[in-house]
Amino acid sequence: MTTPDRIQSVETTAPDSLCIKFRSGKVYAISLAAPIARIAGFAALRDMAEFNTAAVADDGWTIEWACGLSMASDRLYQMAKEQAGEALPQDEFRDWMERNHLSLTTAADALSLSRRVVSQYSAGSRPIPKIVGLAIKGFEAERRAA
Repeated sequence: MTTPDRIQSVETTAPDSLCIKFRSGKVYAISLAAPIARIAGFAALRDMAEFNTAAVADDGWTIEWACGLSMASDRLYQMAKEQAGEALPQDEFRDWMERNHLSLTTAADALSLSRRVVSQYSAGSRPIPKIVGLAIKGFEAERRAA
């Protein structure tokens, strides 16, 4: 996935949230509650003092914490877009494919997209535009009506 830019600054804003400013000037609020609760490796970030050590690293390509945990700017960007309602969450896209028994090729045909783009959406390597989310809802509505 392509990020719009590297991270300029990060600020912790709640026990599990960050405010990230990208060098392009875009600013996003991101909740990390789900990965902190779900991923054992992120358990250290449940400690507010540890979470507050978030800092920009690798010339803006990652955010790191004092305990050694890090998150890449592209994943943070994707999460930010999803949480802001600007992108469809990857798991919803994969669930749609599974629910409708679609391969990458048949999903691409259904959405009039290339197989490569659908593969990138499915793998989480590219944010899924809001319009694609609307298209998959329309796809399912048409199937129900048929």
